[in-house]
Amino acid sequence: MKICKTGVLALVAVCLLSLSAWGFDPVVPPWRGEYSTTSQVWDFTYVPQAPVPPPYVYLPDGPAPGGQPPLPSTIANVTPGPGMAWIDIDQPSGREGIWPLSGRIDVTVDNHEPPNEFKWVYVGIVWRPQDPGEVPILEGFQPVPDPRYMPRIVSEADLGLGWMATTYEWRIYPNPEWEKFTISGTIDVDYLVVDTWCIPEPGAIVLLAIGALGLIRKRRG
Repeated sequence: MKICKTGVLALVAVCLLSLSAWGFDPVVPPWRGEYSTTSQVWDFTYVPQAPVPPPYVYLPDGPAPGGQPPLPSTIANVTPGPGMAWIDIDQPSGREGIWPLSGRIDVTVDNHEPPNEFKWVYVGIVWRPQDPGEVPILEGFQPVPDPRYMPRIVSEADLGLGWMATTYEWRIYPNPEWEKFTISGTIDVDYLVVDTWCIPEPGAIVLLAIGALGLIRKRRG
């Protein structure tokens, strides 16, 4: 199979633009931006008004570069641990908007309507340990992931000055109306991105293809 050199260069350029625009973007799923996908980013650059006690309620800041927009009910609720307060700017890294946990971030992602066969979820976190050896803990999965594709780390990178970038993936079967999960651990969180893909049933894919073909023929006629 021949690979178009121009296409490869264009893909590299898009990836570099994404990195420069956001400072960091965890592993980009190959299907980002495709039909029936969503993308949602939380940068935590402000503190919303919170009830007493928290959580602090965050709507997504928007999609990651090239991603489809989040759906309406997508939300992240941040509940910091005792004595933990939002950090405006971290020195010396210069990172802005950081939540120290020892608490939790509860994420709810709104899905495209079923029926769809299954759903892929990619979660990228920029974080650092508060104490040596501490790592993010992903738990509280609703619905429970497909036993054949349980949550796993697909990439981990050292960003320097103690900061790490970790990307996780898992699959849910069948595709739900929404899913929830929790990020906890004795860590600081700077950035969170969630990509999802609701995979249509084979019959739906065929219908979409037929519809697209009919539209093309109509335009030509």
